[in-house]
Amino acid sequence: MNAERTGKLINYLRSKKGITQKELAEEINISDKAVSKWERGDGCPDVGILPSLAQALGTDVDSLLKGELKEVENDRKILTEEELKAEIARMQADGTLETSKDNTSLLKNPMAKILIYDFKRPDLFGKYELRKIANTFDMLCEKFRDELAGNRSDLLGIKVCAVDQLTNEEFLRSLPQRTFFYTYDYNNSGFAIEVDPRIGKVLLKHDLKKYPEITQTDSDCLKLSYVDNFVRMLQELIYSNTDKSIPWEEFEKPFTKDLNTLLPWSSGQNPGDMCVLVTLALTSDVCTEMINIQFNYSYFSTLCRKTGFFGKDNPQLESLTDIKARPYENNVLVEFGRFVSDSVKLEPGTLLMGNKEFGTPLNVLIENELRFGGEAVVVDDNFGIRIIEVKDEPVRYDEEHYIALRLGGTYLPSEDIARLDKGFVLQLDSLPGAPIQIIQDGKCVARGEVIIIDDVFGVRIVD
Repeated sequence: MNAERTGKLINYLRSKKGITQKELAEEINISDKAVSKWERGDGCPDVGILPSLAQALGTDVDSLLKGELKEVENDRKILTEEELKAEIARMQADGTLETSKDNTSLLKNPMAKILIYDFKRPDLFGKYELRKIANTFDMLCEKFRDELAGNRSDLLGIKVCAVDQLTNEEFLRSLPQRTFFYTYDYNNSGFAIEVDPRIGKVLLKHDLKKYPEITQTDSDCLKLSYVDNFVRMLQELIYSNTDKSIPWEEFEKPFTKDLNTLLPWSSGQNPGDMCVLVTLALTSDVCTEMINIQFNYSYFSTLCRKTGFFGKDNPQLESLTDIKARPYENNVLVEFGRFVSDSVKLEPGTLLMGNKEFGTPLNVLIENELRFGGEAVVVDDNFGIRIIEVKDEPVRYDEEHYIALRLGGTYLPSEDIARLDKGFVLQLDSLPGAPIQIIQDGKCVARGEVIIIDDVFGVRIVD
């Protein structure tokens, strides 16, 4: 299903019937925010909703899936994509097509790419850090290739295919039922290595057609012959790129839970935790298959970040402010909520739990007055907020003592504030993956990472 084409089709059919997004939503028992997302092309209707949606719009499920109009009540006439575009243009010309508001009109970059942000799949590392990981593994591939060159003429090359952030469950679900899988204390800031069965058999010099089954003995042999050496090279290369602030013996921590298995889901990983996945492609004279290295989030965040792995060639930039210039303070703030500050201990590791449920609008405050609700998005590389709710009765925050969990903020002149309405997108001063601010009595006193427990937002203090 093409979200953009399906969204345009839903918008066209709804406008043609002369009903609002809210009226359509009520007819099929969903929220008008969902209809708005579909028409913007930010997402597609669930499969279970398609039959009732098709009936409400006077079309059929196949049309919605393909984004091609097949009008049921008109002798099943099928409109091609070109005919649909022409019909939409005609309706726009005569004013009968409801068009969305210019929701990027307040952005510095009107061509900015806007994506909905999923707090259950947070960006743990920035683009620079992912590039550093990729570059390090490029060097590892060179070392591994040099070591193989004198021994295996049938192995033609190895290279980095991708560096990604995803959940443990997403990664494990993508693996074959039986594969070569090795975890090195994964759940205690370690990592796991998965070798595709086909390339594993090639490394063992087995004929896959004659011996398709993989056994525990195969796995043990592969570990002794290649994987253990690969792990040593990996650790040594990463350590060589740190500032050596901790000794090698501590960096090369003892792997107390070394697991060698053919069944990856038996490794006991927390399904919802995020990880960094590095995928390598190993090419032989018979096939090209993948080797995946799955890193626990803590491996890079608590070990490598603290030892300068990401900071070696990343100069600290300081922006200077003209002494005659009058800086503007943020007057638009996006928060998960404000809370009573009495007896709250702000220490690293503390969990601060609010009362805002995942999926509900975040608070958008204008000059300390709660006026809007919004959904978190990513605008280019920054956090942003798309306004999806206008408060009927704004709430004034005038308490002197409070704690706020703040996603970010921005400055808007008064004329732009007056224009704000549903659909507008604002770019904030914060970055996905970076700790958010914990504000106490108007000052940032700590930072933390957003967590979700039982579908309720909270923040774990990190510094």
